[in-house]
Amino acid sequence: MSISRAIPLGALIFILAGRASAAVLVDFDRASPPSFDLFETIRGMPGPDLGGALPHARPVAAAAERVVVASEGAAVVGWEDFASAISRSAVVYAGEQHDQALHHAVQLEVLKEAHRRAGRAVMGIEMVDITRQKVLDDFMAGRMSEDEFALFWKKAWGFAWELYRPLFVYAKESSIPVRALNAPSSVIRNIAKFGLAGLAPEERKLLPERVDPIVEPRYLAYVKKMINGHGQLDPAREARMLEAMAAWNETMGQSVVDVLSKGEGPVVVIAGMGHMLYRAGIGESVSRRAAVRQSFVLPYPLDDTTRPLPELLKELQDPGSEEISMADFFSLNPE
Repeated sequence: MSISRAIPLGALIFILAGRASAAVLVDFDRASPPSFDLFETIRGMPGPDLGGALPHARPVAAAAERVVVASEGAAVVGWEDFASAISRSAVVYAGEQHDQALHHAVQLEVLKEAHRRAGRAVMGIEMVDITRQKVLDDFMAGRMSEDEFALFWKKAWGFAWELYRPLFVYAKESSIPVRALNAPSSVIRNIAKFGLAGLAPEERKLLPERVDPIVEPRYLAYVKKMINGHGQLDPAREARMLEAMAAWNETMGQSVVDVLSKGEGPVVVIAGMGHMLYRAGIGESVSRRAAVRQSFVLPYPLDDTTRPLPELLKELQDPGSEEISMADFFSLNPE
């Protein structure tokens, strides 16, 4: 299976053809038409009308019944062995396609296991930027009602609050802090338009002092493929796009390290899978800043399709599988 078909592709930005000053940005972590505008849609514009129903709702297997495949040897591992393995990491990444309920169910099980085994945890989320941490604090502390927070969520993120609610309910019940990881979308948008050097001083202060380029070759190739998906960009424009993606990941990586530096953790990172494929993205940023163990968990299939369990296993265990190298563990969601 090709990468482009298998993955709705991580929360990447892609400038479609048009005026340089009026770019359209697309989120590939959502199954959506190519006209889907990431920043306009999830930062205040109404999302798709789902008629009150969650998309792609299917029964969710209990953790004990889940089939997990480890990238090492493409071997099926028991849930307890999987949970034990991720519990030894300071950072655990749980990827998603934003509008997939089953992906969020896997994230919840990962959060539960990390917390249960360590006795503590921090949930770091892509969905809220670092300038809005107080809103998260107020909600988690009971100073903001759920209805109020759901309205904030709709404006700040756009995807259904109900998809993420179980994560927050468990975090609240378990006294798990929730930390905003992301850079403000306006800053990332301006990097894509004008480059990192074109930011205003007040915008630059919201990013890490150090913003390193993407290095991991497979991940870099993946990002380049996506940003050139509708035609090869000119070199300068491509460079700005790569800077934008790097700044996006670097900000989240720095935010994770900031949590660890306070003696908190383990950190369970809830983010689009395109920020963590090939153990890169946020993970690459963290590894540049701290020598800590990290684990990467993805749902499988990576998209919103359904197939029988034998077929999913055959795909992942195929000696020529590209997908098996994208994470440490895959939690399978068969039809």
